[in-house]
Amino acid sequence: MPPWREVNHEINLVDDDKRYHYHIPARCPHSLRDELREKTQRYLRAGWWEACTVEQAAPLLCVPKKDGKLRTVVDLRQHNDNTVKDVTPLPDQELIREDVARGPCQCRLVLGSL
Repeated sequence: MPPWREVNHEINLVDDDKRYHYHIPARCPHSLRDELREKTQRYLRAGWWEACTVEQAAPLLCVPKKDGKLRTVVDLRQHNDNTVKDVTPLPDQELIREDVARGPCQCRLVLGSL
């Protein structure tokens, strides 16, 4: 978990005790297994992933990219259906720029060669 900060992101669930029923997808193709092992070890060494035992885990899918490398995708659709939808829209950036432009102080940056 990341360190506790002044402002923290939180995802609220509709039902905290919901059990997910995932189907097991097809296994990773033999041609991509070595790359998957290498990628998994790299993520474990970097601390992005942590080996642990859990009751439920979302399926990890192996999808080849256009350049032939491996893309790992976690199927969290059932988990996403259980989240409380945030109906607060993001602020309109254009309105923010207009408000700032009408402010008492304005600054113009000249980004040319010095």
